[in-house]
Amino acid sequence: MIFSFKKKIQLCVTFSLILFNQACTVEKFNEEKTKQEVLSAFDSLVQASIALDSDRYFAHFNHEKFVGLNSDGSNWNDINELLPLISNGFADIQKVQSLNFDNVNVSVIDANNAVLVNEFNQVMTLKTGEVVNISGGGTQVWSKRTGTWLLVSVSASNK
Repeated sequence: MIFSFKKKIQLCVTFSLILFNQACTVEKFNEEKTKQEVLSAFDSLVQASIALDSDRYFAHFNHEKFVGLNSDGSNWNDINELLPLISNGFADIQKVQSLNFDNVNVSVIDANNAVLVNEFNQVMTLKTGEVVNISGGGTQVWSKRTGTWLLVSVSASNK
């Protein structure tokens, strides 16, 4: 079969459009899969919080790359600044009565990076017997650069 130059160009354009369509479909599928993976990692982090298990909680962090923003406006410039805050906080809590996330959204940046934002309400009993209700929100930057979804940054806010 001999095709004219014009026909060859038309075939190339048609073929390119088909490939582009397939690539977009694959990207959309991967984006949904990535969202589900990040939500699963987030759920695991939440379960560690409810269990007051700081080792399991901090297994969700990239200890080499972490930075964050505390609700008081101060920075955590590395994981060692966040560790005592969480560990001591968990040690002061007798029981997490409830921890609910009313609004969670994941924005996928690419196959290895995503941003999760959330709003939460928490009720806990401290070891002193005091019941504390808190609510707020947060932003989490998740990265899969190491092969596992890990937090590289968090920011917190209180309502």
